[in-house]
Amino acid sequence: MNKFLEVLESRLADTAGVYVNAGVDAIAYLDELANDIRRNECQPFEVSANVMAPGLPGFDEGERIAGLCLAKSDGRWLIYRPDDDQFYAFWGPEQGCLGAHGVFGSPLYCWSA
Repeated sequence: MNKFLEVLESRLADTAGVYVNAGVDAIAYLDELANDIRRNECQPFEVSANVMAPGLPGFDEGERIAGLCLAKSDGRWLIYRPDDDQFYAFWGPEQGCLGAHGVFGSPLYCWSA
């Protein structure tokens, strides 16, 4: 397995920041999020996005941020930046026009946003 996908797998238990609606079975919901990431994993490849409002700490709005795409589906892109050991969510229909709209943290949080 690729070392970055190993990092992803090791962090899928981190539920920090994930919102679970009232009345929803939290364990089942979190398991499904993790399984959805696994179903949409890809071999890591570099992508970049424009930082959009509300922004990201350490980056200016409009700045390009690059990272490794580890999973993608329906306009959602799960990005890992080894330089800061952080996961980010990018959105957009295709690789050439992605936006980073301030979502970062655990992979589950990014995927659920």
